[in-house]
Formats: sequence, structure tokens, C-alpha cells
Amino acid sequence: MKTQRTMRTAAIKTESPVQELFFMIAPPRHIASDVAVLKDDVHYLIGHDFEDRFSKAHISLFKYTGEHTEDMIEFVEEKASSFEAFNVFLKDFNVFYNSSKRTIYMDIVNKYPIREVFENLVKEDRDFTPHITIAKNLSSEDFLKCWPYLKELNYSNQHFPCDRITVLVRNGKKWMHYKDICFGK
Repeated sequence: MKTQRTMRTAAIKTESPVQELFFMIAPPRHIASDVAVLKDDVHYLIGHDFEDRFSKAHISLFKYTGEHTEDMIEFVEEKASSFEAFNVFLKDFNVFYNSSKRTIYMDIVNKYPIREVFENLVKEDRDFTPHITIAKNLSSEDFLKCWPYLKELNYSNQHFPCDRITVLVRNGKKWMHYKDICFGK
């Protein structure tokens, strides 16, 4: 008989052997608050909800789905022990154009340190543009309602120290904090 492994966190206990983890960089509260206000502005300008409107501000690194979550966390902890802390500098907004959809994001000036963290963790050859999403997968019509406002906003001289990777675990439809993995240097 196969035994199921139980994963325990501060927030949940689940009997499923397959878990989904989300590895990210979480900005401090004042920047997360700014992002929430910007998402509210987009909601007001387009007149309806949009994908991930209520997601908290973050810089995505990668997601992991599988039965070996503790092994993955140990792998990330080992890699993170050699990372040096750095500052993340934010400036203004930009757009990803995905066929007919648009994603508006807060731009990161110094992408290199985040790319270096990503490349040390994810052994894939794919484009990776570190960013903080404001509004995801907007239709062209909705994009045209909010982009003129956002592109004129001056969001600069904002930065925060990055000295850890935040790990979330999926609990049903919600993501819950699992742990922070601190950099070693």
C-alpha cells in the first residue's frame, strides 16, 4: 500500500502528495500598496474586474508542481545560500503585447540580479523579463482605456532590498505563504 506524504505549513495541512509551489520576490508593503491602488485605478478606468486584480504584488520566478516539494525547497535553499542581497529599482510602466491581449506592468530598472537568480534556479532557455504585473491580459479596448493614464504616471525613485525568495503553496484556489528562503550573503 502506497502511503501519502503530508505537507505541513504554518497555514495548511494537505493530504495530497502533489503540491504546487510558487517561488517569487515579494516587495515591501508600501510598494505592494502602491500596486493595489494602481489595480484599483485600472478597475475604475475600464469599469469591470480583470484577471488577477486582487493578486498581491510580486516578481514571479517560477512555479513547481509535483510530489517532491521538499526536495525542490532544499534545492532552492542551497542555491539561495550563495546569492547576495541586492536592491530592486522600479521605474514607470511598460506593456507586454500578447497577440490581442495586453499586460501592463511596473518596470524594473536593474533586471540583471533578478535574471541571475532566475537562471540559477530554472535551467530553461526562455525569455524572462522581471516585472510586477498591474493588469494582465487586457483586451485592446480595455488597454486603451487605462494605458494613457498609467503611461503618464511618474513612478520612480522607488526601490527595495531583495534578500530572500518567498514561497507560496496552493490551497485550493488560493495561494498561501509557506516560507521565506533567505539569501546567504
